[in-house]
Amino acid sequence: MTKTLYSRLLPITAVAITLSSCIEVTETVHLKVDGSGTIVEETIMGAQMSAMIAQMAALGGEGAKAPDMFGEDAAKKRAEKMGKDVTVGKVEKIDKDGRTGSRVTYNFTDINTVTLSLSDGASGLSDMAPDSGENAEKKEKKEVPVTFTYKDKVLTMINPTPQKAEGGAKDAGGKDAEADAAKPKAEEGAEAAQAQAMAMNMMKDMRMSLKVVIESGIAETDATFKDGNTITLTEMDMNKLLANPDAMKKLQNLNPQDPAEMQENLKGMDGVKVETKDKVTVKLK
Repeated sequence: MTKTLYSRLLPITAVAITLSSCIEVTETVHLKVDGSGTIVEETIMGAQMSAMIAQMAALGGEGAKAPDMFGEDAAKKRAEKMGKDVTVGKVEKIDKDGRTGSRVTYNFTDINTVTLSLSDGASGLSDMAPDSGENAEKKEKKEVPVTFTYKDKVLTMINPTPQKAEGGAKDAGGKDAEADAAKPKAEEGAEAAQAQAMAMNMMKDMRMSLKVVIESGIAETDATFKDGNTITLTEMDMNKLLANPDAMKKLQNLNPQDPAEMQENLKGMDGVKVETKDKVTVKLK
């Protein structure tokens, strides 16, 4: 995959790997013309991890309870990360087919004060994982948040993308490129195939999205993905991607330093939408 895609996927993928369970994180911003609005966030963990936490609580003896990662207190902590103007409106628990989580509605009076990161939406799950070794390093990696500026009915979404690494001597895993080049081809190919298979299995069933709904309607926008009054900044359905080997190959071959090429190749790809522009502008009706 490209660095741009990894920048969105990695923080949540790290949590999924740590917990050995699928994760779904969706965030939808609803913006009113006066600059106020709501953020509806759903965070759900798979049945496997839900059952594991319940078992851990049972081992604690009579009266022991599983940690409430989706309650009012957790929502208030999340609101603090979103911005000083963000407050908790409503918390709804989700418990369906063994999958547990929450649907939280946050209120804000000024979108200029809001910052959003999908990885923070899974922070309650991440806190359940051990903080030592390789997992601790992965949990330290943070997604650069999306920020907003709004004035005179014009919304600008700052959508940071990673810059080219200086030096270029090391790859995403921190290994020296020259050392990798010295490896026998057969060994290198076997390691790559094994690593990819593990990663694909861990990301199975993972879904994530970040969308913005303009309540008054959109007069004009330069957003790549617009459907009615909804703009999609990120949308990933790993099951759809994993079911399409050609799509996976195309993602691996994209050039992260060429947004135009990325945008062209992502068109029509089932299972992924990623805004490649650093700034997206929307004029409200």
